[in-house]
Amino acid sequence: MLWQVACMLSCWETRRMSAHISLSTSYRIEISGWDVEQNFFVERAHLDWSEEQGKKVQLCHPLRNGAVVFIRLIAPSAPGNSFPIAYQIENVGPAKSSGTWEVRLVQLRPRSGANGNGQGKSIKDQEEK
Repeated sequence: MLWQVACMLSCWETRRMSAHISLSTSYRIEISGWDVEQNFFVERAHLDWSEEQGKKVQLCHPLRNGAVVFIRLIAPSAPGNSFPIAYQIENVGPAKSSGTWEVRLVQLRPRSGANGNGQGKSIKDQEEK
């Protein structure tokens, strides 16, 4: 009986590891924010998301590292149910010959804690102290 449990766990672990390796998805999104010239833009694109490389988007608008953008999932089955999520530009790659930039994104988290005036400190601020 014990060998059957060990075999099932081994098979489950193998499946979990192989699923972990091949996870890569693409989503249709609408991204908005301010470009390097401080002009507001809205652009439709594909968000590529993988465990190894994180979240990346090819954009026609040049952006700055550290800029904040808002991403809304374009879901044909759920119109109106997709709310924008704040992301920060982690890295902007060099311009490609197609006139696009590959942008790497990190989701912003709500600030934790609050000081007397209702403004919180970010987790990063707390870690630096």
